[in-house]
Amino acid sequence: MSRAFDIIESYVIDVAACLPRAQRADVAAELRSLLREEIGADTPENEVIARLRAFGRPADVAARYHPPYTLIESTDTRGFVLAAVIGALLIPPANQRLPLSVDQNTASIFFLAWLGALLLLFAAKSWAFRRWPSLSRWNPTRLRDYDAVRMIEQIPIVAILVFYEAAYLMPATVIGALSGGNIPAGVLDYTADFLNPIRMWWFALFGFALIVLEAAMIARGRWSRVTRTLEIVLFLLAGTQLGWHASYGDIFANVQAEHGARMAFQLLGAAFVLTAVLKIYREWRRLPPLEAVSVAA
Repeated sequence: MSRAFDIIESYVIDVAACLPRAQRADVAAELRSLLREEIGADTPENEVIARLRAFGRPADVAARYHPPYTLIESTDTRGFVLAAVIGALLIPPANQRLPLSVDQNTASIFFLAWLGALLLLFAAKSWAFRRWPSLSRWNPTRLRDYDAVRMIEQIPIVAILVFYEAAYLMPATVIGALSGGNIPAGVLDYTADFLNPIRMWWFALFGFALIVLEAAMIARGRWSRVTRTLEIVLFLLAGTQLGWHASYGDIFANVQAEHGARMAFQLLGAAFVLTAVLKIYREWRRLPPLEAVSVAA
């Protein structure tokens, strides 16, 4: 065998090593025949190497015969990043004043563990779709007009927001009534620090604005881009304010009521922020109105 064919054989072996075992023999035979015919047995060694390098790296050539297995498909990149961000938001913060909190090292471990779990999950998905292509077959989804107000959803939202607002402004009255009058007087009295207008009244303002907006949508029947954006901003502001309450200063003078209030504010604040994130994602995926596309065309 000539020196040129020895170099070609070395190249073929490297390519075949990147392929599944079942394909190696057939691909190696095809590639060997192709390269020998194109390069020839009498070609100088330097030229053989140069032409093989120009043909492509062994891994790249192998990918022409069999797409390489990837842990995360390029089409899944956005989903992976979104899942990673949502998981990071769900990790308890390192602020030790919060009822649900962890130290910085534990938070880092949780985040790395979440990324590892996501990597394995997306790798399993990629393998399953290659193994059973029918799993990735597209199916039509039911269309929904998210701008249309649904009374069965909107009325409970308004009722819940009204309850939050009332419980926030009059905790002793509202929670006392729910408990059947079993809460002693003074237990749910706010501290003077919390009653400071700069601290207390912002959430009351944001909550009231949300109630007015959600109720107005019941009367109007449809959302617009302006009202959707305003709703997102109000949810973010309300959630941030509740998170600030939970992590700063005293709320109730009573120790047990204080702990319960911090827990409620932290969880409710997280729910408000996650609701805003969900709505932002929905806005991101939204197509422009068909009328706007027609005008632009």
